[in-house]
Parts: sequence; C-alpha cells; structure tokens
Amino acid sequence: MKIKPRLILTVIFLLTLTFRLYISFTNSSFSGDNSYFNLRVTEEIANDGKPVFYDELSYGGRDIIYPQAFNYFLSLFSFIPNYEKIIPALLSSLIIFLFYAISKKITNNVQSSLFVSLISAFIPIEIMTTINQISVYSLVIPVLLLMILCLLNLDNRKYFVLFIILSFLLPLIHPISLLFMFSLFFYLMLLSTESVNLDRAKKETIIFSLFVILLINFFLYKDALLRYGFDIIWQNIPAILFETYFKSLNLFEVFYFIGIIPLVLGIIGMYMGLFKKKDPVALLLTSFILSTLLLMSLKLINLQIGVLFISIPLVILASSSMSNAYSYLPLTKFSKYKPYFNIIFLILIIVLSVIPSILIANSLPSYDKEMKTFSWFRENTRENAVILVPYQYGNSITYFSKRTNVADDNFLLAPNVEERLNDIEVIYKSVFELKAIELIKKYDIDYIYSSKDVLDYYNITKIPYIDNEECFNLVTEDVYEIKC
Repeated sequence: MKIKPRLILTVIFLLTLTFRLYISFTNSSFSGDNSYFNLRVTEEIANDGKPVFYDELSYGGRDIIYPQAFNYFLSLFSFIPNYEKIIPALLSSLIIFLFYAISKKITNNVQSSLFVSLISAFIPIEIMTTINQISVYSLVIPVLLLMILCLLNLDNRKYFVLFIILSFLLPLIHPISLLFMFSLFFYLMLLSTESVNLDRAKKETIIFSLFVILLINFFLYKDALLRYGFDIIWQNIPAILFETYFKSLNLFEVFYFIGIIPLVLGIIGMYMGLFKKKDPVALLLTSFILSTLLLMSLKLINLQIGVLFISIPLVILASSSMSNAYSYLPLTKFSKYKPYFNIIFLILIIVLSVIPSILIANSLPSYDKEMKTFSWFRENTRENAVILVPYQYGNSITYFSKRTNVADDNFLLAPNVEERLNDIEVIYKSVFELKAIELIKKYDIDYIYSSKDVLDYYNITKIPYIDNEECFNLVTEDVYEIKC
C-alpha cells in the first residue's frame, strides 16, 4: 500500500493538537507560574501596544529586561476566546511538520521521516516545558527548527532570505539565541577540524547570523551587562537556588526526559554521520549537542532547558539511523518481516515516548486552588496591598490579585534577590516573632499566604508565631492579615 505522507502527518498533527488541548482545557489554571507573567505582559501589549519595561507589581516595582516578540505575536490572537491556551498548543503541534521536512531533506526516506515526526510529537521534556503553559519555547522551538531547515537549503534564495530574517527575530524572542549562536560557532570549528568543506557563501551567511544575534542581544541586555558584567550569564539567580537551577546531569533523567528511542537512535545517527560519512548535516546537529553539553557542564544553562535542546538534534539524527535500517533491511533474510518491523517500532514509540509524555502531562502542577484564593485578594484588599508568597507563586499572585509581591522568579535586574528570598524564608520559618514582624514591616507586607503546599515547601506544619491574634488575623482560607 502506498504511503500518503500528507494524510499521516495530518493525523499525527490532529492527535498531537487534541492531546495538548485536552490537557490544557481539563485544567482551569496553567501548569507554570511563569505563564502568568507572559499572560500579563501579553494582555498589556494587547491593550496599548507598548512593550513592558517596568513592572510595578514585581518586587514592589522594578525595571524588566525581557524580549517580548513572543508576547506581541500572542497578542495578535487576543480576539480569539481562550487564545492563551489554543495558540501555544497549536505552535507546539506544528513542529511535527518541521521535523518531517528536515528528516526528509537529510534522508530522503518517507517512512523514517514519518516515524520521526511521531516521536517529535511526544518528546517528554518538550511536553514538560510547553504543555498547558504560555511558554516562549512553544515559539522558540519551531523557529529554531525552521532555521535548521533553512541552513540545509541555503542554496535556495527563499530559504536564504528566511534564515536572515529569523536571525534578526530569534534574539527578540528569547536569549536562547545565544545558544544557537554558540552552536553555529561550534559548527564552523568542527568543519575546520574535520576538514569538511562548506560553500563560502554559506559560511558568510552563518558568520553574518552570528554577528546579528550577538549584536541584538548586546543592545537588549546592555543595561544588565553594565550592572552585572559577565555575571549576567547567571541571570542574577540567587546562590540559594543555584544548585536547583543548575543541577548536574543525571543519566536516568536524560533517558526519561528525552526518551530511549530518540536517545539511542540519535547517538547511532550521530556516530554514523561523524565517523562513517563525515556528513556536514551530522556535524551541524552534533554541534548543537556538544555546545549544549558544554554550557550545561559550565553551569551556564539549566538542566531542563539543556536537555530540551539536546533532544531536538537527537530526534532529527534518529531519522538517519532509521533510514539506514530501512536501507539495510531488504539485504537481509528479515526483509519479509518489514511490515512487522513498522508495527513493533510503533509500539515502542507508544510505550517509550507517548506513555511517558502522558504521565508527565498529568503530573504537572496545578494552580486551580491558588487561582481562587489569589482572585479573592483583588476583590477584598486595597490596591497597594503587598502579599507575601514564596517566589514560585510570585507571577500568579500578581496576575490574579493585581497586587504587589515581595519576589518572583524574574531575577534579572530585580533588587536584592538573595536578601529577599532569605527574608521570605525567615518570615515563614522563624520561631522569633519580633524578627518576623521586623521583616514584615521592612517589606510593608499586608497579607501572608500559607497554604499546605507553601508550608510543605518550607518543611513546616504552620508558621510558628501565626496564632498571635493581636498581630495576625485569618481572613480567608490560608490567608492571614497583618494587624500590628
């Protein structure tokens, strides 16, 4: 039976989109606190069309440096009901077409490319990062894939022009563009060391892209660069969270989050491309993997994002392994079992990629309870009230309550981050009431939120001094008003 790639891709796309929308719409809230920062910025852009450079609710008021092209793009669809859930899901689902196009370009094998498109729809780490979230990576990943596709087709003028345009656009979306820039630089080095020739025009295009990305990032982050110097690469992340953000690479986590199939087949494809064929495409994809691993080892990129960007080239390289298997199979006595081979491989994808993705999607955090409580603040407190929550709830509290937080996870340019996070912990855990009250007055805190999840985070059963009714009044579930 003749394979119909368009039909199969359409089915995969619809299954992927349905899965993502189902997870999104069965949750009232998003699965990530940062989604509420993106939603607030997007709504402000949709209302007045201006980028947000100052956030009066974060840290009591602070400047922000944040590329907002993603938010501008999202705001274009604000007239659509539930656009904040539909558009990110749609963007993330579209990557299957890009994975197919890249794989087809590399292997010219339809079957392996279709399998890769199915694998790409259920990469566990990508699901964890984007599903039911307003995540900038739902746009970053398609743009990166499109740039890789353009690199493979630079001889075509349309792809050449598109690559140049995307080189300007990517740094306006996310600073991960620096990883792409570093990977391209690594690619040029690998070409030189492996004595692989690359067309001069292509080299010049890549070098031009490097300078464009570097220059735009410099202008975007020049204020932060002047303030932090080269420490900007650690994004002002406080020392108490450094180990959390930059965990060491765990082999089990890599297998689980990337998936056994893309990891094993990707490594085989990388080996074949580097040592057997010296393929420029394999060198390009390997440069992404090696540069990401290097940055992770130097604690310059956190584990989750590093694994995410390792998974992309590995999935593409897996198509090369599969293509070689399909080419070799007819030469063996197992050729008559080719249909069974496809069925077995499909079952493996379901067991090792689809099921882990579903489990991850269903285990992501929910803010349904917080959404109800935080909305209470908007109706029952004065507009300039300051609410204490752990930094992990900082963006959601400001979105739902429209009130000021003490800290959130937007650390870059935030004032006294280390001190604030330490003070928040002291307020929740201190057995000395006078010390806690001193810190409460320091930040003009009016309300304290102390749900079970918050107490569990600080390993306490209740705030030690909270029973003092002269100073603290329980006004609604898990919310205490400061009276002294």
